[in-house]
Amino acid sequence: MKLKKLIPLRMAEAAAPKRLLKACTECGKCCTYVSVEISPPNSVGSANDMLWYLYHENVSLYRDGGGEWSVVFETRCRNLKPDLLCGVYEDRPLICRDFDNTTCEVNDPEGGLEIRTPEAFVDYLRQRRPKLFRKIEGKYLPPHLRAPQRRAASGG
Repeated sequence: MKLKKLIPLRMAEAAAPKRLLKACTECGKCCTYVSVEISPPNSVGSANDMLWYLYHENVSLYRDGGGEWSVVFETRCRNLKPDLLCGVYEDRPLICRDFDNTTCEVNDPEGGLEIRTPEAFVDYLRQRRPKLFRKIEGKYLPPHLRAPQRRAASGG
């Protein structure tokens, strides 16, 4: 009897553990704000607008994992019940029907960035967009938001 040559087989790689998604009924966060897409901070005008938004209470900025920016107005939906269920689920608006909880800010696999204060936004610009920061610093930022070395020089 002739022996057959054994062929080595590659072992299948272990599957990556499944990401546990937070269910809408555990969170309801998306029903506690209104979010409007805005232009990224690529110009003096858009950066100025973003700073102005942040001067208001209960307003923040959000950049999702894909790089899209939004201004976020914290306000609870009138139809969100205490058990985090929708009171008008069968007749909910299209925007709610199109919502995908697998990519919301809580479950976004790429992560997001939330900016809640003017100081945090200026720090973002200083670190990530230094040329833009320098363009707005002298003309559009109050002294307490300017670079530390410039504050000292101006007596602020």
